[in-house]
Amino acid sequence: MGRMRIVIVGAGLVGTAIARELIKEKHDVVLIEQNPETARLADNELDCLIINEDGTRPETLTAARIDTADWFISMTGSDSVNIVACGLVSAESKRTRTIARVETPFYSGLSKAQRDTFGIDYLVNPALEAARQLVRIVAQGFAGAVYPLHNGALQLRTVPATSLPGFIGHTLGELRQSSLRHFLVAAVVRDGGIIVPKGDCRIVSTDRLYVLGPPDSLDVLLGKVHGLDDAVRRVLVLGATRVSERIMEYLSADTPVENGRRGKAVRLFSRKPDITLIEASSESCKRVSREFQNISVICADSSETGVLEAAGVDRVDLYVAATGSQSKNFISAQLAKMLGAKKVIALAENDRLFPLQHKLDLDAVVCANDAVGAAVLEIVRKAHMRTIFGFYEDDVEIIELRMDAASPVAGQALRDVVLPADVLIAFIIKNDTFIVPSGETVLVGGDEIGLVARKQQITALEAIFGGADDR
Repeated sequence: MGRMRIVIVGAGLVGTAIARELIKEKHDVVLIEQNPETARLADNELDCLIINEDGTRPETLTAARIDTADWFISMTGSDSVNIVACGLVSAESKRTRTIARVETPFYSGLSKAQRDTFGIDYLVNPALEAARQLVRIVAQGFAGAVYPLHNGALQLRTVPATSLPGFIGHTLGELRQSSLRHFLVAAVVRDGGIIVPKGDCRIVSTDRLYVLGPPDSLDVLLGKVHGLDDAVRRVLVLGATRVSERIMEYLSADTPVENGRRGKAVRLFSRKPDITLIEASSESCKRVSREFQNISVICADSSETGVLEAAGVDRVDLYVAATGSQSKNFISAQLAKMLGAKKVIALAENDRLFPLQHKLDLDAVVCANDAVGAAVLEIVRKAHMRTIFGFYEDDVEIIELRMDAASPVAGQALRDVVLPADVLIAFIIKNDTFIVPSGETVLVGGDEIGLVARKQQITALEAIFGGADDR
């Protein structure tokens, strides 16, 4: 396993972000970009080979030594380019697995046999991935500064250290002996960065803490979060975009929605919610009205005085701002909250505005590009490993992996597993039971393990836990 060779076509926001993550994980990355200026910017930022050529030309793929690649990922803004590129690679190299980004919903519905015909192993649709992430948040229950994990069986809450005065001045080792039995401090924010805490980490009053545990345990420690599981009966959506249309499709579905690629199917609501869409374009309004018979459509500009009020924003359980402008989404969601919406979610293109989430009193933010990147990385990473939470303050993630019986560390006690310095085993799920592990905890096949780790440690963790690449 170990280091992989990965060729990516397209140095846009998503392609560059995926390349950046894979480089941090110590993989050998080649990035192909046709636009000279975009290629130059990528070359200045990324420590990898940049090829300024057309990624659909056979000679370009030969120059990238595609026959030696483990993965080929086509992330341009053109469906046809991505599909053609994957087809060429598949014809030239049987060992190289392919991933294509596609925007058109038609392609997302291709069967495996049809994908095989195009030479595509995996398809990733940005709108679909963003919508899936949003509905997972809604399905698990959410509120500001509370992040549901592991299908809602766990919560991650962020609190100032001053809200836990008994923690200040003590090390986590001391706290673990007394009170940290059913929850733990998964990360400490200090001086704008993340500390992956070990037993000798001493809490100071200026820290902000990410506390992880089952909801009932965190309720005892931090108090119950009101409104977390409130019924969603009225939904107001802003913007007729590909993402919002997939969101409305999920929210109004009769059938259960898959809660993550490896998650269980869940029914979002006991009954379908009443959904209203606000959209300024009359053509888009007509199209949505034709496609979604049970959704009310208001053709108006939400920035005009009184539009949100007339739409009944003060009576909605969920407001989703999903236009193509992330700044408009953040401002609109904040306004909706001020006008009385119970919960608000804003769609973002990237994580640049994430630090504003709590300052603006937004209950959740979904980053479309991050959703695509997470989907691709989950496919590429081995050891049944996926990111379930990314800390915007630093290059740190909570990673969940499923132990395979063939793993090199299966049957070992944690004290005997040598982990990199900046890695914390945050939790273990054994037979659906949450455990704050100790050195005596024995790892067995079927365990779900949560680790807090810096991104550059991912490859090392794959090597340690390995033995699970069944693709």
